[in-house]
Amino acid sequence: MTLITTAEQLAEAIVTDPERVAACLARINRFGGQVPHCTVLRHSLHVFERIDADPDSLDAARLWALLHDCHEVLTGDVVRPYVTARLRMDQQQIDNAIIRRLPLLVPQPESMSWESVAAADRAVGEWEVQQIQQDRAPYELFQFAATSWADLVRGFITIGCAA
Repeated sequence: MTLITTAEQLAEAIVTDPERVAACLARINRFGGQVPHCTVLRHSLHVFERIDADPDSLDAARLWALLHDCHEVLTGDVVRPYVTARLRMDQQQIDNAIIRRLPLLVPQPESMSWESVAAADRAVGEWEVQQIQQDRAPYELFQFAATSWADLVRGFITIGCAA
């Protein structure tokens, strides 16, 4: 197996091997690994469930909700106070490679769908922090699987390619 080391390789893996990307996301813990079961995969699936977007762009918003933190396969999940401008720029470049690979399937950064995903991402992050502050593991009772993420991504790509 070769490592995914570039944004282009990650974007290609999302399309050709979403199970591999999902497995990577399932191994990346949020909050510096301090919270059991709180992975980037589970976070992304929760954002997907919380999305509130215009019905005309709902599929694009849902796909982006699943993909919005895929850049962390390359950058890791960095605790907020330590996120630098350089890291944000690098993550945006990775996101841009994903958008270039799926141009008709994911919303553009200036779109309302993008904002819907950002709003759901913030809401889920706040919920996670509340759970942690109450000494609860955020996803302890949730049954999210890497195959679910991969199946959803593959489904959106298949539907988009067929259109």
